Amino acid sequence: MKRDIDRLLAERNLDAAVVRGSTLSSPTVYYLADGHKLENVTILLRPGRPGLLIHHPMERDDAALTGMETALTTQWDVRSISKALQCDLLTAQAEQLRRILADHEVRGRVGFYGHGEIGQAHALLSQLARMLTDVELVVEFENDLFSTARITKDEGEIRAMRDVAERADRVVAALVEMLCSSPVANGNRNGKGHLLAADGQPLRVRHVKQFIHDQCVRQGLEQPGGNIFSLGADAGVPHNQGNPDDVLELGKAIIFDFFPRPVGGGYFHDMTRTWSLGFAPKELERAYQDTMAVFKLVMETLEVGKRTSIYQNITCKYYESLNYPTILTTPGTQEGYVHGLAHGLGLEVHEAPSFYAYESNTALVERGSVFTVEPGLYFPARGYGVRIEDVVYCDEEGVFHSLTPFPKDLVLPVRK
Repeated sequence: MKRDIDRLLAERNLDAAVVRGSTLSSPTVYYLADGHKLENVTILLRPGRPGLLIHHPMERDDAALTGMETALTTQWDVRSISKALQCDLLTAQAEQLRRILADHEVRGRVGFYGHGEIGQAHALLSQLARMLTDVELVVEFENDLFSTARITKDEGEIRAMRDVAERADRVVAALVEMLCSSPVANGNRNGKGHLLAADGQPLRVRHVKQFIHDQCVRQGLEQPGGNIFSLGADAGVPHNQGNPDDVLELGKAIIFDFFPRPVGGGYFHDMTRTWSLGFAPKELERAYQDTMAVFKLVMETLEVGKRTSIYQNITCKYYESLNYPTILTTPGTQEGYVHGLAHGLGLEVHEAPSFYAYESNTALVERGSVFTVEPGLYFPARGYGVRIEDVVYCDEEGVFHSLTPFPKDLVLPVRK
């Protein structure tokens, strides 16, 4: 949480932190600016003091809403610096940062954060490091200050996440209603019928995705990463987004992975359901029931203070007891259980904590954390995949709550 930033600075022996970027591209800037739209800002944080937001004059109104102290970039104008020093843009930007730190008497160890092109960031920080005399430039690779702070959410963040979850739920409910009410062509309980669109033509994945988009617009949601609506063999590849031309056939596995956020940015939701229209083949039904068993086992054994990696191992061992291959004993397998069980969720779809069973992963299940639980099985050669995913919140009492109440029925009934 934001209240932990001073503590995290102390733990890292940092005298200050500098964050650069825009709210639309940097979750850390969005986080510190409470979502107010800002471009190309610099934020200076020091223990026990309000944050300092350095911004362009055009954004002074939004900057004032953040509650931070503010200053204008014109105080350290890059163009004037470049002209005075007769230097290139890289050197001028590095000199701008040096002057900001010097003018605010920042010394010691200073961490740098934010988002940008990796080459440009490396060039800028390398140039700045050569220019600093009484400041040690610090960068972090994993478990950095802000990704660690964002693991736990405060009440306002949870309200925002519940809100987007409820809106996402309404989109999925509308989608299920559309699928279940669509006419069926050439269908019987075990036949190869398919759904029809309103114009009498076969209902295809592209029609479904357009419907999802339209429902998102109604709910004030956007999908910056798209969505996954994959059928049959495509459902057997976890990140296959689906073939737009595929027809929705009865009895074929459908994986729908939906991860929207509010229009303009904010907290994500992330849910997956596996469906089969009309009926489910026995092999698909068995894989689904086995995955539901894993899902329930994990939910029943979640405990505050436990290493997250434990739950990846629990998942693998349970699947292996049922004779499915997993990445625990068959690294690199592309069939069976092929991915991690869970990931943190917030301003990014995938953020800390990690649940992978790496020896270096020391992450714990914490109060205030929000993460997914998403076991799955994948058999592309057999023409199906299965995944079930809810978002889980651990409250301050250590009780776990699903933020994804949508039903987990495998078979969606269709019109006769």
